[in-house]
Amino acid sequence: MGVMLDVIGSVIIGATLLLMIMTFQLQLQETAGRIYYTSSMIDHMDAAASNINHIFAMAGVGVPADSICVAADSTSITFRTYWDCAGDSLSTTKHLIELELKNYGYESGRVLEISQDGNVIMPLGHILYIENMHLTYYDKDGVETDELKAIMSAEILLTFRRDSPWRPAQPLRSNIQLKCYFMNAYLQEGGW
Repeated sequence: MGVMLDVIGSVIIGATLLLMIMTFQLQLQETAGRIYYTSSMIDHMDAAASNINHIFAMAGVGVPADSICVAADSTSITFRTYWDCAGDSLSTTKHLIELELKNYGYESGRVLEISQDGNVIMPLGHILYIENMHLTYYDKDGVETDELKAIMSAEILLTFRRDSPWRPAQPLRSNIQLKCYFMNAYLQEGGW
């Protein structure tokens, strides 16, 4: 009888240890998946922010400071520059660069489309996973403005959204706020 109890006790202890090891392994896999999911979103947001900031910095190259902006509202901006965004070099041709939030009907959200002279710029000409974007414009003194001739910088609030593979009803939302300056306009005005 004592041997039988020892065998049953050993089986219970062994099964408990196996269950603990399997549970630990599954939790480790889930944690790694969550970290990868979150870090890929952070990398995407970082690349988008760097690209947008670079484009704003090159706005107005060779164009008088009071005629850089062609159009500006809360979800789009169009400006002139002699900088070729697609080739990342100076050009002898004046270009129109447009950043606009568009809805293509993707389940993952809207798209921030960056185009030059009507052609989408790649590789980050379609920035995905954007739920919302709001632009606020400022003059050279940092006062909010809606006058096209006075715009020298913009504050951009982007809301990125990705559906969670674990809980589709609870997507991951992350906000990023940028303050981007028309560097060439500030240099022309002697503001720096």
